[in-house]
Amino acid sequence: MMSRRLCAAILLQALLLLLSMPYLVAAGTLTFAAIASICVALLLINASVVVLAYAALRGYAAAFGRQCLLAGASYWRCTILELLALFVTFLVLQPFERLWMGKDTIGKLPLGQTPVLLVHGYLCNRGLWWWMRRRLRSRNVAVATINLEPPLADLNRLALQLGQRIDALLQETGAAKLVLITHSMGGLVSRAYLQANGAARVDRLLMLAAPTHGTHVARLSFGANARQMRPKSRWLRSLNTQPSPSIPICNFWSRGDEILLPPDTAHMEGVPEFVFQDLGHIAMVFSSRVLHRLEAELARARYQ
Repeated sequence: MMSRRLCAAILLQALLLLLSMPYLVAAGTLTFAAIASICVALLLINASVVVLAYAALRGYAAAFGRQCLLAGASYWRCTILELLALFVTFLVLQPFERLWMGKDTIGKLPLGQTPVLLVHGYLCNRGLWWWMRRRLRSRNVAVATINLEPPLADLNRLALQLGQRIDALLQETGAAKLVLITHSMGGLVSRAYLQANGAARVDRLLMLAAPTHGTHVARLSFGANARQMRPKSRWLRSLNTQPSPSIPICNFWSRGDEILLPPDTAHMEGVPEFVFQDLGHIAMVFSSRVLHRLEAELARARYQ
């Protein structure tokens, strides 16, 4: 559903390009240069939307007295990498996730090998994991993904979907358990699943940029899941007052995150964590440093 909406936005722009062609023909200016100029203009418009959205989020953080602590080269590196990640994710990968991701078929696994399931976050789909999945598969990790839909659904409803995907993946591979690697909202969905169903089918949970205690940015968002991710929401209070599942959990977050407001909302008491200084919210999924840490966690449990 998310990919269809993004695709529709891009197709609308293509339609506008087609509608402009008769006018270019009538004016005698239908040339390759004219078409290229229109395409470049549309590209710049989309890029401007991404930049403005990012700037608005940084401004919103400043309004809460949460100025980005980065400065100089680190600030600009974080900003540029995050803008690139946002552009690629929302304008290239996610609208065409079926093209980029293909099928998730793994098949039966050798005895002792544990599959990994990647769980995306708010307003995303499995296309978010294109880079990460390729890198993990190149290292002989059995990786699958999930689309949580509809994109604005209640988190408990999404946790039920996750449970169905877990059951299907374990049945397909013959494995007894799997590893969950999550991003953003996906961490909350996974924790909700574990608290409702126990950890019998999950070996460990590795969370990237999870809004453990909510984020003020959710006040700007829509849907039942956004309301549940607001700080001190009833749903979050219920989740965080219950005991953590009795499996290894590792938490990854960044002080340069523009979506988690404040960034340390990701902190989870008693859970080992890796804190980065200069990664944006989406850029974490494309970071070789994050991948290296994830590989270390997987290797430690002999998943490969």
